[in-house]
Amino acid sequence: MQSKYVLIFILSIVFLNTSYSQKYNSVDSIVDNYPKNIINADQLLVLIKKDFSKQDEKARAVFRWVTTVIAYDVDLAKSMDYKSINAFSYKTQKEMEIKEKKFKLDLVTNTMISKKGVCHSYAALVEYLCVKLGLEAKIIIGNLKSDPSQIGELPEVLNHAWNVVKIDNNWKFIDATLGAGFISSSTNLFKFYFNESYFLTDPDQFFLNHYPSDENWLLTAKNKKDFAQLPLFFGYYFQYNYQMTKPESGLYTTVKNGVFTFAIKGLNTYDDVVYSYSDDNKMNYLEQEDNLKDFNIQLAEKKNGYLTLFVNRKIIAVYKIVFLE
Repeated sequence: MQSKYVLIFILSIVFLNTSYSQKYNSVDSIVDNYPKNIINADQLLVLIKKDFSKQDEKARAVFRWVTTVIAYDVDLAKSMDYKSINAFSYKTQKEMEIKEKKFKLDLVTNTMISKKGVCHSYAALVEYLCVKLGLEAKIIIGNLKSDPSQIGELPEVLNHAWNVVKIDNNWKFIDATLGAGFISSSTNLFKFYFNESYFLTDPDQFFLNHYPSDENWLLTAKNKKDFAQLPLFFGYYFQYNYQMTKPESGLYTTVKNGVFTFAIKGLNTYDDVVYSYSDDNKMNYLEQEDNLKDFNIQLAEKKNGYLTLFVNRKIIAVYKIVFLE
């Protein structure tokens, strides 16, 4: 995860998912007492092996420690570009395997010592720990939809890395980078803020902002065109289990004085629903009578732009508005 766009995306990742918090409270409590200054991954493995035997609890222990100890390296991210994800070159399959193994081991070592890294650092550490714990795990490279400009664009750029781990014979997704925290908009510094929406995530939900370079790892019957048409969804949307029932497409074509109609499943009676358009920084409140009510926004603008939806002052989704001539 090397681009500035991902930093924008991470800004929205806050609060806990209640169901997972309750299920893994005991695991989290134990892991939170592990030393944070461990610099050898194998020392961490000794602790996890001693305390946990179930596959999902081992994976949770890995996720919890990594996301609460390893900080996102903002400076390194700024210095990298999309090409940086291809970290080495090779001529033969054997050379590739040797270099890849060394590259990942170096990442694990450096990440443990420095306690910071970018997306590939998180993914390499999660893979190493899970495999050493007897779990099948892999690093997946792909595209993270993290900026409004990506709405309507095919996911051709490789800008992110995450993991799949097999739990009880089923592959599940883990994104420790997005689970770790966010970049402060005021200081541009990383802040830890645990987000478990990206732990053992359902493939259909994970697809809403991740697209793998190897489509075999979609684990859902979707394609690039489906991904391109999606709105930009933020962490708050996932953690509170909201569902945009309309519109389905993130590209919304209209005419001047047209109406943008949307509906959100999962709202509570007293939730504040607010929107803003492009860069006007104006927060417009909308009233709801019940959680099945459609919301209608009058679009007087003629200039194409982005419509951002908030619930309780947290961004949940962005749509691209295109006015017809």
